Amino acid sequence: MKEKADQGKESLVEKEKSHSNHSSTVTPLILDETDKVILQELQDDFPLVQEPWLEISRRLNISQAEVLTRSKRLIEGGAILKVGPVLNPSAIGLTAATLVAMRVPKNKISKVARVINEHRNVTHNYERENEYNVWFTLAAPTSEELAITLDEIKRKTGVQERDILDLPTVRRFKINMRFQLAKMTS
Repeated sequence: MKEKADQGKESLVEKEKSHSNHSSTVTPLILDETDKVILQELQDDFPLVQEPWLEISRRLNISQAEVLTRSKRLIEGGAILKVGPVLNPSAIGLTAATLVAMRVPKNKISKVARVINEHRNVTHNYERENEYNVWFTLAAPTSEELAITLDEIKRKTGVQERDILDLPTVRRFKINMRFQLAKMTS
């Protein structure tokens, strides 16, 4: 189990390297209508069946090989970052959550991002053009564990308390990002 956890941490660092620039400067892929419909299916109604890719191919009336080839291209091109569930943190025991903003010197952003990404309970990590230029979300089973993790991140990054905004979750209003791709024009 520990080996699997360590592999997950390694993949986060690799993911940070390979997906470190998903901003508006990324060149968008050219999507045809079939690509858009596949993306819509993956986003809105991924089938929980024995052979999900076959089910999607049936729904779209194209071959399973085409669904897989196109999906692989969309993943490699950065259009799809992950295929997997969006979990409800509180339903799985992560009842403490916060949004953290940090002021980080430009030349230290990559190092700070790697330190942040070492923590399995960090769900998102972004660079922004702002005084507070590194933002991340953190979830934990308790407020105490959340504080311990944030203290460790502060210690390892060397970011001073005065350069950190800790904005604990009070109430969640929405956790769903859906794009209407099949309706987009090229």
